[in-house]
Amino acid sequence: MPNYPTYVNIADIRITDPFFAPFLDRIRTVSAPDILKKFLAEGAIGNYERVARGEKGGHVGPPWYHGLICECIRGISDLLVAHYDKSLDDQMDAIIEKIAAAQAVDPEGYINPYTTLMCPEKRWGLNGGNIRWQHETYDAGALVEAAVHHFRATGKTSLLKVAVKMANYLASVIGPTPKWNVTAEHSLPEMALAELEQLVREYPDELASVGAIPGEYLRLACALIDNKGHNEDRHMFPKFLQEYAQDHRPAREQREAVGHAVRATLFYTGMATVALETGDAELAHAADAIWHDIAETKLHVNGCVGAKRDDERFGQQYELPNNAYLETCAGVGLAMFGAAQFRLQPDAAVWDVVENTLTNLIPASVSESGDHYTYENPLETRGGMERWNWHGCPCCPPMLLKIAGAMPSYVWAKSEDDLWLNLFIGSEAKFEGVTASYKEEKIIVRAENAVKLHVRIPEWAENFALSAEYTVMRGYAVVELPAGESELTVTMDAPVRKLMAHPWVGADTGRVAIKKGAVLYCVEKAVDNWEDLDFELGDDPVQVNADGTLTVTSTDGRTFTLIEYRRWNNHGALPMRIWFRQRGHHADVCDLSGWEGKLYRTYGE
Repeated sequence: MPNYPTYVNIADIRITDPFFAPFLDRIRTVSAPDILKKFLAEGAIGNYERVARGEKGGHVGPPWYHGLICECIRGISDLLVAHYDKSLDDQMDAIIEKIAAAQAVDPEGYINPYTTLMCPEKRWGLNGGNIRWQHETYDAGALVEAAVHHFRATGKTSLLKVAVKMANYLASVIGPTPKWNVTAEHSLPEMALAELEQLVREYPDELASVGAIPGEYLRLACALIDNKGHNEDRHMFPKFLQEYAQDHRPAREQREAVGHAVRATLFYTGMATVALETGDAELAHAADAIWHDIAETKLHVNGCVGAKRDDERFGQQYELPNNAYLETCAGVGLAMFGAAQFRLQPDAAVWDVVENTLTNLIPASVSESGDHYTYENPLETRGGMERWNWHGCPCCPPMLLKIAGAMPSYVWAKSEDDLWLNLFIGSEAKFEGVTASYKEEKIIVRAENAVKLHVRIPEWAENFALSAEYTVMRGYAVVELPAGESELTVTMDAPVRKLMAHPWVGADTGRVAIKKGAVLYCVEKAVDNWEDLDFELGDDPVQVNADGTLTVTSTDGRTFTLIEYRRWNNHGALPMRIWFRQRGHHADVCDLSGWEGKLYRTYGE
């Protein structure tokens, strides 16, 4: 296997950043307990108890509740690695005990509470069932993923035993003839199974003790990917999931992000992860092409994807309406896709995208109180949109826990003698033979042997400087560091910039959005007339205020305060806008000079 970069273990990094440290603490101490409490209040855990008692009917919530509970376990497990919390650990143990009891009643190890309670004869959408609704492969993937992370966090095999039984059942029925041609109606198992295979490789004795079968989980992940687009003899209903579930053509032939944006980003993450595990260059090439399609034609300025409300899907290239759907889960999936993509081909441009999502979209998806959440993240609203206390489809809070748990690991990466600083998030990290820290412009590396340090040069940075000679490689400043301790200073300006969108983005013709460094700004204000927020900007400079807000002046002399987009929607359902009319800005759809590979660039460049 090629020597791909690996991220720092969550146990080996401490976040000290003035923004992200308190944000992650709030997710751990407020959001995680709140989310579990609300699932319990809904009766989601009672589904397992009914299965264990042999009951029929009575399932609470949508079919994917099992998957959402497992996603919570994954996210909380990662959060516990950074800061242990006995109360959360005990709650997870209690839930896992009920999951295990529910599985124990099925001789094959199958577990999906909805199907078992409501339609046991309709596994895989057969006999009048519908796999798209039942979410069997998604739920299974979430279970496997949760078990891997729970074991890594706690060393316990309680959930791992359950997940391995379910994975062994899937491996026994899914694959080439005479097995069944089943593909994921909602991707997640592809990545999860690859992670399980990694665990088998790293902990062979522990995994053998719970019945793991080496090689089967990667084989199954490949089968689920290979089955995309090969649906004529599909052993499930509906046979043809089409673009909705990225089933319109074989995975290696796909070049464009299509369909349900959450399913899509998770499938592409699975493609990249499996390509890492197998060295499959063709699969890696397809994932890379799709990544560029998103980054260059389908990415909204707030770091999210999914333009269309119907089927929560991607639109066409450059179809980026400001009232777009933009589901929180899709933003999380995009960040995870980028993290996998970087390992395949280390390039700073990946982190320009992921940083935007982590800095703007993810904090905006939860209230500053930590207990209200968003499903949609539009770029404008006329008011009436508030975060919800809970939702009939509460899929976004578990995904929030997952990305909050994973985020610290992305800051640093290492591969043999190479060390990457990907995100300028205050932190202290430890790898085998290397410790590294970044804080307030200082990078300190202590290494047993010489290393090459790669310091990302953000696309938003001006006057980037490093206190050592460096070469530039794939958007990183690369410095040769000797064994021992090295201290470097990295400086850059994070200017206020007006951004313009590609001329083919019709929704933002003649408009600009405003960022300071990576941070996106918006206007949020109570107005009698929505048009009052559709003001025109001239050439007056944007004023930076001591409280972190910005002040802009419209061409008719009015002043407006802009707040960080990630802080909007904390003071009631107020009108909000990100894109503003700019006097003198006239996009020429026939003049694409300077736009090669770009979706956004500084106005006036």
